[in-house]
Amino acid sequence: MSNEQVMRLHPITIAINFFNAIKTLLLPVVIFVFSTKLELSLDPSDGENFYPTLFVLGGAILFLCIVFIFAWIKWRKFIYWFEDGELRIEYGLFVKNKRYIPFERIQTLNYKEGILHRPFKLVRVDVETAGGSADAEVSLTAITREQASRIELEMKKAKQEVVVAEDGTIEDVAEIRIEKEFIYQINTKELILLATTSSSMGILFSAVAAIASQFNDFIPYERIYGEVQNIVRFGVLFIILIVLGAILLSWAVAILISYFVNYGFKLERTEEQLFLSKGLLEKKRTTLQMNRVQGIRIIENPIRQLFGYCRVIIDSAGGSGDEKEDQVVLLPFIKKKNAIRILQELFPEYVWETTYTKVPKKSLIRYLLNPIYVPLIPVGFVSYYFYPYGMWSIVLIPLILLRAYWQYKTAGFAVNHLQLTIVHRYFSKTTFVVQKNRIQSMRVTQSYFAERKDIASCHVHIMSSTTGFTAHLKHFDLQAISQLFKWYQPNK
Repeated sequence: MSNEQVMRLHPITIAINFFNAIKTLLLPVVIFVFSTKLELSLDPSDGENFYPTLFVLGGAILFLCIVFIFAWIKWRKFIYWFEDGELRIEYGLFVKNKRYIPFERIQTLNYKEGILHRPFKLVRVDVETAGGSADAEVSLTAITREQASRIELEMKKAKQEVVVAEDGTIEDVAEIRIEKEFIYQINTKELILLATTSSSMGILFSAVAAIASQFNDFIPYERIYGEVQNIVRFGVLFIILIVLGAILLSWAVAILISYFVNYGFKLERTEEQLFLSKGLLEKKRTTLQMNRVQGIRIIENPIRQLFGYCRVIIDSAGGSGDEKEDQVVLLPFIKKKNAIRILQELFPEYVWETTYTKVPKKSLIRYLLNPIYVPLIPVGFVSYYFYPYGMWSIVLIPLILLRAYWQYKTAGFAVNHLQLTIVHRYFSKTTFVVQKNRIQSMRVTQSYFAERKDIASCHVHIMSSTTGFTAHLKHFDLQAISQLFKWYQPNK
């Protein structure tokens, strides 16, 4: 290895590493500051609060300096080069780490362009191999597009997808000549509907409420409440207005997040690969190998199902999603009939219309009673100790029974030659489709009471990310489950 061969990441990597570290530690620091309720003051005459303020500011500056130094060391000690048909990487200060990745083993290269990448025309490259790991084999945080293209070229050379003449020119580039076929692109209307019907709105609402509760010392809630109460003379109305305001704020934030994350979502394909690109502030391009698809899930939450919309998730061996995702979102928001049409085009070997074996009527009582046992204890406790207002918690029981009946009516499965289709529900309806050779394991369970009723449950597990994905068939007729298990056994 010569000095000319060694390459480093772009210096902007220091800033990226610095902000990533700050982002990770930000929440604990905020919780600490608000829990201690420090009264900060820069007035020297306020001796009681002035010196603690200097101590806090000095500690914060020292902390930021230490984080920056570690970010610089991490960048300085990271080098990579090409040698003997391998991508070679070295990193680490006290412990030297070396990773040698043969180019022929590289399965996909995923590209991301963040806010700090674009001004310098840089990309982040996640290198994935065929090893089956959920995370990228290695991530090059910030390199030029020319360097990223060179890695891709070396990968094609190793796989004999390019032919290099004696003068160094490329005579044949197999993949470049293949034009990508456009499949689907999300529009603005679908982005707004995606955000409006997303479960993230509830999470954001909870977060807004939690954050607002921490500002009691800075926002005079009691005075505001008193003034508003004098105007409207109804405290309940004020509370309703606050709740509605928080909901509207959460809804607006959810729309913005979904818009930024899914902006320009586009699905393209070649004969062997799918290409997904999305993002406004941070552009991402994910490559999915068709032969690594383990299973397909069509998910319909209750609101989207009412209007005929769904999203489609691909379970891939090794996971080709983000570091925060354990699967690939193939279609984030689309009419179900259009999703079926696209899936038929992409995966013609799958059967998308079938007849299901449903749960027998004798299993209804099990669907209704099993989810009731645990909630009865807290409901009884709240009803007794907070009487009479605690009695409102009893409303949860019929809601739980209604969801259980919904699960009973939804559950079903179908076997079509070498394909298994499972439909089940927690809140969202999930249609799970898998080929027989992609199933990692199948487990049948049966309790003592279920055995007396000839009822059994089945759990189907496939490879996906680190933990995989398991679909459940609960309380089906024993004969139907036995036939399914017999179908799964290898032919003799």
